[in-house]
Amino acid sequence: MTLDFYLPLCYSAFMASYDPEPKHFGLFAEFTNFVCDPQLSIHDPQAILAFKTHVGNALSCALSNPILIHGKRVEAMFEAMLVSLGGYSLLKVEDTGRVYPEESFKIPDFRVVLQDRTQLLIEVKNVYIEDPLKQCRLIMRRDYREKLENYTFATGGQLKLAVFWARWKMWTLVSPDRLVDANGDLTLDMKTAVAVNELACLGDRMIGTRPPLRFRLSTDPTYISPVAPDGTVTVRFTITDVQIFSDKDEILDPTEKFLAWTFMLHGEWKETGPCPILEGGKLKAIEFRWTPAEPTNSDFEIVGTLSRMFASYYDEQTVDSGEVVKVHAVPQLSWFTPLVPSNYEQKQLPLWQFVIHPNYSSVSVRPQRE
Repeated sequence: MTLDFYLPLCYSAFMASYDPEPKHFGLFAEFTNFVCDPQLSIHDPQAILAFKTHVGNALSCALSNPILIHGKRVEAMFEAMLVSLGGYSLLKVEDTGRVYPEESFKIPDFRVVLQDRTQLLIEVKNVYIEDPLKQCRLIMRRDYREKLENYTFATGGQLKLAVFWARWKMWTLVSPDRLVDANGDLTLDMKTAVAVNELACLGDRMIGTRPPLRFRLSTDPTYISPVAPDGTVTVRFTITDVQIFSDKDEILDPTEKFLAWTFMLHGEWKETGPCPILEGGKLKAIEFRWTPAEPTNSDFEIVGTLSRMFASYYDEQTVDSGEVVKVHAVPQLSWFTPLVPSNYEQKQLPLWQFVIHPNYSSVSVRPQRE
């Protein structure tokens, strides 16, 4: 189902103003690096022309490299997801500029300062394996990891590894130095990564709510034709109201409506519909319903994690028929902020939030660096 008319109207305006690299500083830096010959001037027309050719060739090469494209998209997704989750006091793209001595250090992708001032240096990796049951890959060789650790140790942070398991649209955050093998290499499988996942420290939650979630389009009974018993008559109707329900309770609060809409579009429940609701032989309403694929028949059902919902949204915005068509999508600053304060008063949308802590005792671990 496509219900684009319900998406926030501010999306286009935000996209128009969103500029991740203002004033072309990055492009100018690349140009000055390109014109490094002492005999050349940055104002030389031939140098400018040569740089344009260089950029065109480099861009063509990059666009023909799917590993690069998917990797950069995943890095951008991670940044936008952290902004949306809001579980930090500072977030910075770290992997910029030079570092010396180059042979000793490698700069991780992001620096995140938590609310308690803990500093995390996070390297992001994309893992795609077609077989959903064989999610295991060599992520880091010892030399690569130790250069990241050297930089992290020198700058007073903790090294973390964020892995996007693309086949499952799932994020995990782990401490790589605690999972290496006897050779110092890191081979990671998704089962282990989920068991020791630390993403909750950045605001991730598992969310439960009461099913079904229902999206109802009510009709005007005075402007509707009867429904024939054999279903052969074309029914014309006018929509008079749009409602969202949690089970039998209509959700009236605007914030809860938006949360429910997010869960419906990007949660893990199964959609059914359109389902006609008839009264006296006339169409009273049309409903779309979302229910868990395997209900447990408890008071609530798990609709998914915030990080996986965001990955679903990001895929929708950047991937078309399996091909990456954009790298960046707009962070959703208003999605999850109502879930953060502990004193948030629920109204018609009951919510259960689960904060999952890592269980390193379930795997062989290595002493952390002193």
